[in-house]
Amino acid sequence: MSFQITTSCLILLFVSFLFGVTTTRSAPPCLDDQKDLLLALRNHLTFDSSLSTKLVGWNQSVECCANWGGVACDEAGHVTRLDLSHESIHGRIPSSQNDWEGLNRLEYLSMAYNSLTGELPRSLLTLPSLDDLDLSYNRLSGQLIDVVQPRRLRNLDLSNNRFEGPIPGFIFKLEALSTLKLSANKFSGRLELDKFGKLTDLYALDLSYNDLTVSVSANFSLLSKLNSIMLASCNMKEVPDLKNQSRLLMLDLSDNHLSGEIPNWIWEVGNGYLRFLNLSHNKFSGLQIKPYTFPFLLDVLDLHSNRLEGDIPVPPRRVYILDYSNNNFKSSIPVDFGNVLRSTLFFSVANNKLVGGIPESIRNATSLRVLNLSRNALTGPIPPLIGNLKDLRSLDLSVNLLIGSIPEELTNLTQLSYLNLSYNHLSGRIPKFQTSTELSFEGNERLCGPPLKKSCA
Repeated sequence: MSFQITTSCLILLFVSFLFGVTTTRSAPPCLDDQKDLLLALRNHLTFDSSLSTKLVGWNQSVECCANWGGVACDEAGHVTRLDLSHESIHGRIPSSQNDWEGLNRLEYLSMAYNSLTGELPRSLLTLPSLDDLDLSYNRLSGQLIDVVQPRRLRNLDLSNNRFEGPIPGFIFKLEALSTLKLSANKFSGRLELDKFGKLTDLYALDLSYNDLTVSVSANFSLLSKLNSIMLASCNMKEVPDLKNQSRLLMLDLSDNHLSGEIPNWIWEVGNGYLRFLNLSHNKFSGLQIKPYTFPFLLDVLDLHSNRLEGDIPVPPRRVYILDYSNNNFKSSIPVDFGNVLRSTLFFSVANNKLVGGIPESIRNATSLRVLNLSRNALTGPIPPLIGNLKDLRSLDLSVNLLIGSIPEELTNLTQLSYLNLSYNHLSGRIPKFQTSTELSFEGNERLCGPPLKKSCA
């Protein structure tokens, strides 16, 4: 990789030399009226100068387009981008039309990750050139004002604030909208997703964690460009029909009131290229497909906290996050299960009703950081080759029926920061672990040695 990067750089330098191509271009001079507008805006913002890395450097003697943090301009010197995220700004956003109207070429504005309060000013939403507005992770509140003539917004992120009331009508008229993130607010009321039917360029939609009651009708299928749909905690009682979402890569329907069997078609969403699926915290009782044919590119599969029964599903080979915990799976863990976990970082099947032993193939799950098989009815010894999982940070095998001694090989897990082998039928002397407490081994009457108070005879 380093050789390729070095070669690419040499080629670029050679071509630049040969043809006189310059790899950098100086920023245009800032127009005086644009500088004055930004300085006035700075004076109306309250921020901590000891934490600021951008606003603190804005002053009259410095060229604003080239040297002011967070500012970018077009070739004529008009401000086009303003990034004031992570600036420790608190208080209200300046709401006077005079604060913003001179920035008529502004295309991008971010004030995310601050401590802004108060309402969202109408003057921001009516900026004539604004494409991208990101005010996420603040403390903005109140109801959104319905703008009579919405502008050309393509990306709107108001997530993680305290906005309330219904989602205003102007949102559904933003026909150029590509990304809409309204999650983690207090929006309320009933919402049918067909209201978004005119937003044919919509690429990502996130309404999660509000007080909304969301339903889906047939018109939602007209939105053929959707790549991400996040509808966690939306009081949904039926699985939305997303069969026609051929480009979908991310789907979150967690923390709703969905029940019955998980439908077959959900595995074919995105033409089988689904990468992220979260159906956790529902009331699903089973999976219709068997044998299971999950999307082969699935990175995250989260089915925890449902009522799923039967055999534990074998995931696709490249899954990174796999959570089956808090269900009613009653089978044994398949013998070759570890072979499909070679790329997996997190695997939990805690609090089910699994039986049988821990398969020896678990030694092949060498990427694991977290392994949780607790609260089942697993039997037999702990496989010594778990000690091969060098990247393991957390190992929980508690509340099972495991027998035998604790393998000395587990002390090879030098990255381990959490170990819980409690409430099994383990016996013998406890090996010396770098990180363990008495709680890691309690409930095993035949174990002895530190950190337990019981000495070995």
